[in-house]
Amino acid sequence: MLWVQRRHREQGTRAALMGAVCMALDIASLVDTGTGRQSRLIYANEEIYRQELERIFGRCWLFLVHTSQIPKPGDYFRTFMGEDDVIVIRQKDGSIKAFLNSCTHRGNRVCRADRGNARAFTCNYHGWSFAPDGALAGVPLENEAYFGELDRSKFGLVPVTKVSEYKGLVFGCWDANSPSLEDYLGDAKFFLDVWLDAMPGGSALLGETQKMVLGTNWKLPVENVCGDGYHLGWAHAGAMSAVQSMDLTGLSVGNSGVDLDGGLSVAGMNGHMVLSALDGVSGYAFYPDPKPILEYLEANRQTVIDRLGEVRGKQVWGAQVNITIFPNLQLLPGLNWFRVYHPKGPGQIEQWTWAMAENDMPEAVKTQILENQCLTFGLAGLFDNDDGDNLAACTEQSRGWRTAQMDVYTNMALGRSGKREGFPGDIAAGLVSEHNQRYFYRRWQEHMMAENWAEVPTYNINSLTAQEAEHA
Repeated sequence: MLWVQRRHREQGTRAALMGAVCMALDIASLVDTGTGRQSRLIYANEEIYRQELERIFGRCWLFLVHTSQIPKPGDYFRTFMGEDDVIVIRQKDGSIKAFLNSCTHRGNRVCRADRGNARAFTCNYHGWSFAPDGALAGVPLENEAYFGELDRSKFGLVPVTKVSEYKGLVFGCWDANSPSLEDYLGDAKFFLDVWLDAMPGGSALLGETQKMVLGTNWKLPVENVCGDGYHLGWAHAGAMSAVQSMDLTGLSVGNSGVDLDGGLSVAGMNGHMVLSALDGVSGYAFYPDPKPILEYLEANRQTVIDRLGEVRGKQVWGAQVNITIFPNLQLLPGLNWFRVYHPKGPGQIEQWTWAMAENDMPEAVKTQILENQCLTFGLAGLFDNDDGDNLAACTEQSRGWRTAQMDVYTNMALGRSGKREGFPGDIAAGLVSEHNQRYFYRRWQEHMMAENWAEVPTYNINSLTAQEAEHA
C-alpha cells in the first residue's frame, strides 16, 4: 500500500511538472526570425499543437474545395479544417455552404463518403437527417419520443462561419473577425492568377483525391515546398536524373553551379510565399515528353500576356512556380499539382494531392498532366518518397528528451532581400534560399502569439498598389 501511495505521488508530481512545462512555453522564444532559429519543440509538443488548432486552423482561411469538384446542386465534398470534419455542399441557388460533419444529437458523423450528390445526410446512429442547407429535416419517433416538443431550428448542422471563393478556390474560416478572403490573400493573388486566371476558361482539379498519411509535423512539408530549393539537388538527385528532360536552370544535381538570378524567393505577403523560376518553360522539365505542353504554351503565350502582362505572361506562366497560401495549401503551376496538408496530431498529417489543369488545355495534355503528377508527386511518386522519408525523420528526431532541447536553423542568406520592380513582396534572388521559410515561421509565431485577429499583423511588403502610386 505504501508503494502504491508513493507511486501515485510520483506520477502526480511528474504530471504537475509536465503541466508546468507546457504552461511555461513561451512562443516568443521558440522562433527567432532574425537568426533563422526554430526550437524543435514546435514539431513535437502536444500543447503547442493544440494551440495551433485554435489560433491557426481555427482562425485562418483554409482551402475547402475547387468549384470544379462540386459543379451541380446537391454535390458535396468532405474535407477537414484542422481536425474538424466538414462537408461542403453546392446549394440549389448555386451558392456554396459548409457545415461540421457532426450530428447535433449525439455527435456522430452524418456523411461517410468523400464526395457525391445527396438530397439529405442521415446519421447512422439514430437516423436524424439533414437537408443540404443544414436544416434538420427528419427525426425518427419525433412525436412519440419528443412529444412534438423538439425545436428543429436549434438543431441544424453547425455552419462554417465564413465561406468565400476566389476564382474557383473555395475557402472557409471559423473566425467571424477575420479579414475578407481577398484581403487575406493580399498580393499573393498576383501569383495565384498565373494559374487561376491565365486563360479565359479558368482551372480545374483532375482525378480523385490522392491521400497519403505521413509521420511528420504539418509545418515541415509546408516549409519544404514554400522555399527550400536547397534540397532539390541532394534529396532528389536520383529522381531528377531519371526523369528530367530539359535543363532546369539553377537546380543541377548536387547543387553545383547554382544560378542565383534564375528565380525568386518571394515572401512578406501576409504569410504567403512563392518560389518561382523566370524562364516560362521549366515547369515541364520533368515530363518524359514535354513537347505537347510546350506547344500549348507557345500557342497561348500572347493571350496570357494580354491578360496578365509581360512579366507574368513571359517569365512566370509555364515556369516552375511553388505557391504557398498560409497555413497549409500549396499549388505548383508547371508541375501542375495541388495539395493540402491536414494535421492529425503533432507528428502526423494526411496529405491530399490532385493534378491541376487549365480548362482550355487539350484533353491529351490534361491526361499527360495527370499521369506525370502521379509519376512525380503521387502516392508512389519519385519525389514524394524522398520528401516523406526526410520529413518523417526530422519529426521523429524532435521527440527525444535531448533533441527536444535543440534548435534547428533556416539561416541561409540572412538580410539579402529587397524590392524587385514589377513584383510584390520581399524578394531574395534565386531558388536556393531560406528566406521564405523564415517568413513562414514568422507568420506562425504571429498567429500563435495573437489573442485575436486584431493582434495579427497585416503586411504586403512592396505591394503593387504602392509601386503604382510611386509611378503615378
